[in-house]
Amino acid sequence: MSESPLRLPPKPKPSPWAVGLSIGMVVFTVVCARTVGFSFSGLIEDFGRNNPVAKGLLEISWGEMFSERSRKAFLETLQMAVLGTTAGAIVSLPIALWSTEVGNPYLIPRVLLRSFNNVVRAIPDLLWAGLFVLGVGIGALPGLLALFFFSMAVIFKLTADTLDGIDMGPIEAAKASGASHTQMLRTAVVPQILPAYSSYVLYDFELNLRASAVLGLVGAGGIGQRLDFFRNRGDWGKLWGLVLMFFLVVVVVEWLSVRIRRRLV
Repeated sequence: MSESPLRLPPKPKPSPWAVGLSIGMVVFTVVCARTVGFSFSGLIEDFGRNNPVAKGLLEISWGEMFSERSRKAFLETLQMAVLGTTAGAIVSLPIALWSTEVGNPYLIPRVLLRSFNNVVRAIPDLLWAGLFVLGVGIGALPGLLALFFFSMAVIFKLTADTLDGIDMGPIEAAKASGASHTQMLRTAVVPQILPAYSSYVLYDFELNLRASAVLGLVGAGGIGQRLDFFRNRGDWGKLWGLVLMFFLVVVVVEWLSVRIRRRLV
């Protein structure tokens, strides 16, 4: 008795919606490129011109990486990232709890908190820094305040989304045992989200460390102010030395953060 040949399942056909969306995205990309005047020939021509910024890569000032002023500026950047992340993490956890149905049975406060966070997230951290520089002056304080608002918004959003999908079993058990609302949150809700919340805090610290370098370009302290100083002077060798130092530190911090987050989640 001969065996019947194996029949392969038919290949799935792409839906007309997916095909239309893909074509629309391609057309939209081409239109945007033409609108802004982008062309590969112009890009190649620009790279072929005399570029002092690119030449600075061949003349990196390695001594600038370890100069006293650079070390102080980077230490200020690190302090801004740590303090901004810590303050934002402390504030974001309770308001994230109050913005969800699990932590707050009242609709109006939940809507107000979510709306407030949407407004905060809509403003980029660089704009926050510029506003605070105008309000409190040049230095590390406006950068710290900008990172605080940025951290609060990011951790708030991620934590609130996690709260919306937690297991309701422990919550119902806590209520059935007569626990108060605060006790229920402490024993049945927070332990469920704590690993994810800790991971969000570490991820936000990585973002703040990168952002703090950019905030200095508007006068918000840190290594960014020193980068802006060399940029205005056209001292590209020293600028690239600082960029390389910052890149190495960010890579190390990100490597450590990823390993810690894998253990938490």
